[in-house]
Amino acid sequence: MNSKLKEPWKLDTNGKYIDVVKTMMGLSTASLLLPVFMARNFLVIDKSKPLAEVFSCSIYWAWFLFGASVLAGVFFQYLSAKWVRIAWDKEAGIFWSKNTKESTIERCMEFSFWLCVLMFFLGLILTLVYFVNYENGL
Repeated sequence: MNSKLKEPWKLDTNGKYIDVVKTMMGLSTASLLLPVFMARNFLVIDKSKPLAEVFSCSIYWAWFLFGASVLAGVFFQYLSAKWVRIAWDKEAGIFWSKNTKESTIERCMEFSFWLCVLMFFLGLILTLVYFVNYENGL
């Protein structure tokens, strides 16, 4: 292989971003079960009572946001693979494009990275809001 990295430090940095995204994806996936576990074990909601009667829309929005976080993470990893091809001086296109500019891929990676992080934290906040409100009888 004659290809040479244009800027080797970028590959290492990309690996660190991938680690953060993998962590966010794992936390988001685990958080999908958090309300069910907490409702049954800490709020002591009877097992015979359906959780659909207890959960409010904030839990459903939290689940949506956790799912969106996972999808944004998957998209980031897809873009990262394309970016690595460019780092090795190979052509890489996203979706319908045959050869996408490096700056375009980097902007999309930046957007999907922060979307992944933001959606996770918003989902976590909505989950906490639900449990605080439930404990306060609201």
